[in-house]
Amino acid sequence: MRISTRTILFLLFAGAVASQAADAQEEFTLQYRLEKGKVYRFADTTFVKSSQEMMGQEVKSTSTVLATTRLVPSEIRADGSTVLTVSPDLMSVSVKNARMDTTIILKDAIGKRTRLTISKLGETISREVIDTVKLSGMAAQTGRQDMVRLHLMPPTPVKVGEKWTSTKPDTSESMGGKIATVATGDFTLLAKETHMGVQCLKISYAGKLTISGKGSMNGADFFVEGTGTTSGTYFVDIATGMPVREDSRYDMESTVALTGAQNMTIPSSTSVTTHRTLLKD
Repeated sequence: MRISTRTILFLLFAGAVASQAADAQEEFTLQYRLEKGKVYRFADTTFVKSSQEMMGQEVKSTSTVLATTRLVPSEIRADGSTVLTVSPDLMSVSVKNARMDTTIILKDAIGKRTRLTISKLGETISREVIDTVKLSGMAAQTGRQDMVRLHLMPPTPVKVGEKWTSTKPDTSESMGGKIATVATGDFTLLAKETHMGVQCLKISYAGKLTISGKGSMNGADFFVEGTGTTSGTYFVDIATGMPVREDSRYDMESTVALTGAQNMTIPSSTSVTTHRTLLKD
């Protein structure tokens, strides 16, 4: 039987449509399924632009943060939660403004471990500093930031095109005090793709941030509050839940109020762009 060209094209088109429909109907259960003892290493490049108003003068600054961080699961519990040991292999900060142009290598922070316990959906259950390190100034602020923030997974299976919302509160020690951050995001499962040789799900998100806290630094008490927006796209390994690549941005408007020998209010604007890659063995 002779098949016409038109019939062949129709069959190819119908096959493509059927394939896309099958992908759209496939459900994915996203969880963190890490291997005990395996080393997961991330490389981050972060670009920061900030503008502060101090004593009537605007101070602009740009900085680049380079970091390589390792996560090693030490325990996988029956409920699916994971105990991770997190430590930096590399941390450097390059800062350029009207008063300085310098690069700081955070040597004292290298290898210093934090124990982090997360649920199978990525919720932070506990955080404990294993190795203390004394840092000061900008190094203290940078060195005590969470080195890797993992996204929350959807609580139910999702299909391509579906959306979910997550709210992630977090508290960290910074600048001699405690800073609370609440991130609320709307996530969309865009596609199933192979990325960096790994079967992944491509996910986009957009949301809002709030920050508040207080502490003491250089003999002065400070209070900070701010709001911002965040957005990004990442590829998550279907098998492990780990992001293999992420590009993100957030913009924040905040105010720091200082009280002490001299009272001062410092408004600031900050834009942060980060590129993250899961390194291969």
